[in-house]
Amino acid sequence: NEIVEGAYLIEVLADSPAKKAGLQAEDIITYVDGKKLTGEDDQAISKIIAKKKVGDKIDIKFWRNKEVKTITLTLTAD
Repeated sequence: NEIVEGAYLIEVLADSPAKKAGLQAEDIITYVDGKKLTGEDDQAISKIIAKKKVGDKIDIKFWRNKEVKTITLTLTAD
């Protein structure tokens, strides 16, 4: 068993940018905008997004079904 560090998604809200980009519940986000998530800072994703503005694109690496996947998410106002 491989231990993956990151942010575990319990739920992905319908119509959210994350859902539109393809993230699903039980995905583990490992990198956001090139920054590794270690699980030590539960606000890490919020801190990264707070430095961005609406319309910015963020690359997200995540782990699903023992595979690393990458998506690009576009920030929206809601």
